[in-house]
Amino acid sequence: MAKRIIKFTPIAASVALTLGLTGCGSDNDNNKYTPDPVTVYKGEVSTDFNTQISGKAVKGSLKNAVVSVSTLNDAGESVPVAFRLEATTDATYSAESTTSQADADAKALAMLTAENPADAMTSASGGYSIYLEDDFTGPLYITVSTSKEGDDSMVKCDSFTGCGDYDSAPEMSDVAGMVNNGDSSIDFGEWYKDDLELQVVKFIKAPTTAAASNLRGPSFADGDGTGVKHYFANVTLYTSIAAKMLLDAAKDGSAVSDEAIAAASLKTLIQILGPEAAIKAAALLADVSLGGAVDFSDIGDGDSLDAGTLALVQTAVSLQSVAGSGANGSLKDLIASLSAAVQDGKVSNSDNEVVQKIAAELQKAVENTSLIFAAVVSGEGIEEAFAKVADNLGITDPDAIAKLKENATKAVEEVKAKAKEAGLDDDLAKTAKEVKDALEKIGCEDNCDAGDDFIAKAAAELELQIIDATTELAASADLVTAGTTELATVKALGDTGLETAEQVLAYSGAVFSLSAQQAMFSQLQLELTGKLALARGVAATAVTLGEQYQQLADKANVLSSDIATQLAAVTALIAGINEEVTRSDEAVAALGIELDVAKNNAQLASTSLDATSDAVMTAQAGLATAMIAVEAAMLDNQANAQLALTSAQTAVVAATNTLEKASALTVAVEQAKMAAATLMEIATDAVDKQLATSLAEDAQLSATTAITVSEQATIALASATSLESDAMAAIATFTVLVDVKASTDDIRNVSLVTKSGGEALFDTAEVIYDVLSEAWDLGDEGTDVVSTRYPDWTYSFDKDALELDLVNTETGDMITVNGSINNKAIIFAFGGMVETAEGAKIHIETLEDMGGALENCIDANAGTITKEASDSCLVINFEEEVSSDTAIDGTVLSVDGWSRVEIVDADSGFVGTLSLSGTDMSELAMISATGITGEIDFTAMLSVDWANEDDIYAVDVELHNGTGYKLSLMAEEGEDFMGSVDANFAGAMMKFGTVTEITNGISVEYIDGEVIEYTDITFLDSSK
Repeated sequence: MAKRIIKFTPIAASVALTLGLTGCGSDNDNNKYTPDPVTVYKGEVSTDFNTQISGKAVKGSLKNAVVSVSTLNDAGESVPVAFRLEATTDATYSAESTTSQADADAKALAMLTAENPADAMTSASGGYSIYLEDDFTGPLYITVSTSKEGDDSMVKCDSFTGCGDYDSAPEMSDVAGMVNNGDSSIDFGEWYKDDLELQVVKFIKAPTTAAASNLRGPSFADGDGTGVKHYFANVTLYTSIAAKMLLDAAKDGSAVSDEAIAAASLKTLIQILGPEAAIKAAALLADVSLGGAVDFSDIGDGDSLDAGTLALVQTAVSLQSVAGSGANGSLKDLIASLSAAVQDGKVSNSDNEVVQKIAAELQKAVENTSLIFAAVVSGEGIEEAFAKVADNLGITDPDAIAKLKENATKAVEEVKAKAKEAGLDDDLAKTAKEVKDALEKIGCEDNCDAGDDFIAKAAAELELQIIDATTELAASADLVTAGTTELATVKALGDTGLETAEQVLAYSGAVFSLSAQQAMFSQLQLELTGKLALARGVAATAVTLGEQYQQLADKANVLSSDIATQLAAVTALIAGINEEVTRSDEAVAALGIELDVAKNNAQLASTSLDATSDAVMTAQAGLATAMIAVEAAMLDNQANAQLALTSAQTAVVAATNTLEKASALTVAVEQAKMAAATLMEIATDAVDKQLATSLAEDAQLSATTAITVSEQATIALASATSLESDAMAAIATFTVLVDVKASTDDIRNVSLVTKSGGEALFDTAEVIYDVLSEAWDLGDEGTDVVSTRYPDWTYSFDKDALELDLVNTETGDMITVNGSINNKAIIFAFGGMVETAEGAKIHIETLEDMGGALENCIDANAGTITKEASDSCLVINFEEEVSSDTAIDGTVLSVDGWSRVEIVDADSGFVGTLSLSGTDMSELAMISATGITGEIDFTAMLSVDWANEDDIYAVDVELHNGTGYKLSLMAEEGEDFMGSVDANFAGAMMKFGTVTEITNGISVEYIDGEVIEYTDITFLDSSK
């Protein structure tokens, strides 16, 4: 209800007072005294406190920490706000004044805050919950603080490497919740005293009404079916940093709003985590208070260990260990320094030496935390991880390293165990590795803005989170429906009448069976509450990404609404079960049949225990059969990989079913224990006591069975899931292998092109060089000279102009050459038509303007243009500067040539670039071809390295197709080629086959065991 101020007028008060004074005064009429009436004003305020704000204060958990609640005025100053610790309807507060009605009203309103609870504190897990007035809107500022002295507040250490040392070692304790090993070190899971204050700023606005349901944007405070509106506001390192920015901005006149909170959250996450890790926490980019509040030492129902949460928690945990070292100030000091740095937009690249040091130490600490967690959770690289951690911490003493490893390993094992209890261990090892990689470099230096690439990646992450949450929601919907149906059935049974013992026995038995599910629904309630926070975060972030992602925001809003609906149903279901339990207890008490009901419940529990035990045994047998196929699975070819996938998926179903049956058995065990204890308490007859004893014993045996089977099924599920992943990868690999085999077959055409083109280019270069040498001895110029070295070639030349025209009188081949001396090099542009020994026509392309072609060759040699931008060129590099007269006697250091060629009159056809190079200095010569033959786009390179005693020949052929195919071969002089066939798979090059040389070709043994010979690959001998 809205807040009401009820006014009592002064006229009414005066009349009442006058009437009350009638008859007063002296008996002496002459001395009668009548006092002036006193005006009393009365103000009354009536309001509802049904807007819930709840969350957890974690750095680790803050226990018994003081919770302070306020709002901000227009000047950005903190002022009190009314709140309560429980939901309250029609709370009324009255006040009186003899001054004015306004004063009475003000006093009544002041009572709202005056009645604020003085003992608002966090729980042992750091949790808190408060309720605001329904009509409160605006900024909400919450602080949670602990003290070193004067109260019972404590901070929990959740750093694997510890949180420093106690001022004085506490006594050893094994009390639950206060475990301490008694040494001076503050170890993982231990409580300690510290001065710490964490903050969060929220913006509370009027909830979306039904009339405005068509408006776009996230719904921030949907109800849970109880009339209570709910906001999530965790209090963490990150909310504290964002809060400083918001509070400082408010003092400067910038109002707190959803947009301001989104900007502060985004800046905080990018500056502290870095862009890559921030994307993992995409659901919190618009409001970081919606998540990240997980205490590693106390993981429970409703928590999350997704990649984003792990990144947040591991970084926050690491800051606690930095504070524990004592070299950089207290935890409070570190948070203050980081807050200022984030506000300035400089953390990793800060100009402040203190911040620089903190950032560097935090990076090391984050590396330590992520290395330890990933190694221990996965069981991989443990020794290497702790060696690196010890190095980062400067620990060299073997005993100290051993202790570090022991304590940290124990801590992570505790996290794993609690994660498993909470059902959060699926894919935990994979997620831990993913987060370790993301946290290799935290913070940002020059990539601190959320650009288009960041936004696109964040949107993709949000899409995945929506898909996962939708799938999980659908899975739990059947449970809720079944529970709601059973509740209705039980309620109807009770409504038919509870007058007779038979009726009550039947009804109480049905209630007993239904109540066994209450723990499951309570756990689901916590999980849905966490999912609702996630969905709201996704929706809020999606809105900030821009109009193009409105569809994403719409999906998130639908998801949020669906979760809220299911949460309301579960809340109502739990309340309904409690009501039926109460009604059953009252009916049983009214008839005095407690013993009969206890025996009946024991029988029901025993029957349930037997049935669920049988179901577990059946499921276990099915799982054992399925795992035989898993253990026998092979991935050596596509057919076997497909069979392995089927076996893995069958085993996954069997393992999941077994886990469900084991969970049901656990529920039946608890129900049996409760029934046995109740019967034993009230039984007087030996037979009844024996029934209770037997039931308790059976329950204990079944409990052991449930644990054993659950552990076996968990291991089997991990094995089957691993095989499923491997089989899917193998199938994908063998699918690529089909293309790889086809690509190797295409090598035949590439080999023809390489051999034909290479021979033509080498032959052309050799003819040009040899004819020039010959012509140099004939004078300055000549016409139609028959070559003495190549009788089929006739040439004309001009030595000074370095021009040469050649014609092959037998084949009609023509070569035109135009050269230029450039210090220690002679550069030629050339072109023409050449025929190879196999009859292929090679068109060596050049410009019609040979002068322009030569200029291009000169520029390409100088590097001012690319070789691809020129046509056909030949560069002869000399030891010393040469002229047209001295070049013929100069010492040649290297030859470099490249040609744009087209092969015609051959089976393959080719258009592309051929290059050759050779140098005495590097003792390496090579020829490469890049172009297209038929439909094959390829690059091939043949090389010889004679730097060793035996020349080494190498051949590399890449096909520019979808697989990224590459054939790599190598051989020493006189030996056969050997190598591999590789292709791109899953973003990396993978070996698909081993290659050996055979006569006139190659033989490839592929990864599926098939051996295929490819003949007519002639460039192997040619390369030698």
